[in-house]
Amino acid sequence: MNALSGCVASLTLSTETLQSTIETLSAAVEDYPRVCKILSSNRHFELISAGELTTAQTLLSSTIQPETDRLLRETEKAVHKLELKERKLIADAELLETRIANTLKNKSAADTTPIKVEEDEEEEDREEIDRKEDAKNEEILRKLKAQRQRLAYAVERLELEKRQKEMLVKKSMSYNI
Repeated sequence: MNALSGCVASLTLSTETLQSTIETLSAAVEDYPRVCKILSSNRHFELISAGELTTAQTLLSSTIQPETDRLLRETEKAVHKLELKERKLIADAELLETRIANTLKNKSAADTTPIKVEEDEEEEDREEIDRKEDAKNEEILRKLKAQRQRLAYAVERLELEKRQKEMLVKKSMSYNI
């Protein structure tokens, strides 16, 4: 039995050594996926040759250039039209200034002539009509403002309802996932 007891002791020692080795190996292998991920190299950008870059730039330039030229032509036309419109407005303003000056001169000359009663009555009638039209326009304006406020309130309420429904849909979607 003595011979066997040495074998048993040697086997026990081997088993303990093997168990220690397994524990060490388990601890080392446990971190293996993370280490693999860290050590792997990802290519985020591809390197291309200078020739390929030049070709791509030329292609891009040939694609963009006609559109740029077209937009520039349209802009120049619009600027030209605006310049013409500006000149026309300046001429109209000068013409109106001349007319106003002439009207003022004529009025000062007319002030020296006697005023007719008929013209005075016609002017009063026109003023009365203008006041009535102004009152009508103010009433219409007031009604339109009230209507605009009602519509703005309705739009606001509908937007709030829409947001509430969107929130409900998002909640229901998050529960379904």
